[in-house]
Amino acid sequence: MAIVFLAISFFLFTDITAFEIGYSKTKFYLAGGLGIALKVMKAPVRSMDYFFESYVNLIDVKRRNEELKKRIGTMELENQKIPELEKENQRLRGLLQLVEQEPNQYIAARIVGEDVTNWFKCILIDKGRYAGIKERMPVITPSGIVGQAVEVDSWHTKVMVINDTNSAVDVYVTGKNTRGILEGTGQTVVKLKYVLKNDDIEVGDKLVTSGKDAIFPKGLAVGIVINVDKYQPGLFTDVDVMPYNNFKKLDEVLVVKGKS
Repeated sequence: MAIVFLAISFFLFTDITAFEIGYSKTKFYLAGGLGIALKVMKAPVRSMDYFFESYVNLIDVKRRNEELKKRIGTMELENQKIPELEKENQRLRGLLQLVEQEPNQYIAARIVGEDVTNWFKCILIDKGRYAGIKERMPVITPSGIVGQAVEVDSWHTKVMVINDTNSAVDVYVTGKNTRGILEGTGQTVVKLKYVLKNDDIEVGDKLVTSGKDAIFPKGLAVGIVINVDKYQPGLFTDVDVMPYNNFKKLDEVLVVKGKS
């Protein structure tokens, strides 16, 4: 009790205003210092929170980028397939039109391989003797002639294409009286042989089968003249021809049976 009484007496007889001013200043400085200290203490925590949130956001962005890349890759693959599907549809429509015109004249077949066991330029198709194919039957596409059947078994046929060095096709120049023998070179471009220098032929002329070689029917498209050289020695003109068919990119063909 004595201590309480002394304390009350102290406050009663002491200058309360001066005490309050000193107390207020002390409180102000302490609060300010404490606020700064708290800010300093919280700064690392805020930095960690910001870093964590940034990391999480970065992971999320990366994940979404990967998903977008996959979607873009899938779309690109689909876009690449569309032109190929359109080309295939065009080929199949052309084959179908020919077959529908004379259903008993053609045998549709798919190319399943190439013969690499010898020097011949041959392709292998998935139809053979059981489908009615025989040796020397012409093989064509809607674009033009491909070659002729040279070996036939029960289920497959080997076709010698016209750019093989053993191939020879009797042809005419469309709209002209010029005639020659188209011979394979083993390369993409073939040669039109036995065209005299005074024969009418020029770059851009189109060739069709003459029907006089006992293999190909008359009037089938063959290729287009891409080079004419009348200045070489000898009687004949040197003529280069580009076949209409690209034999490395064929997928389907028609075997011509002939009129039934």
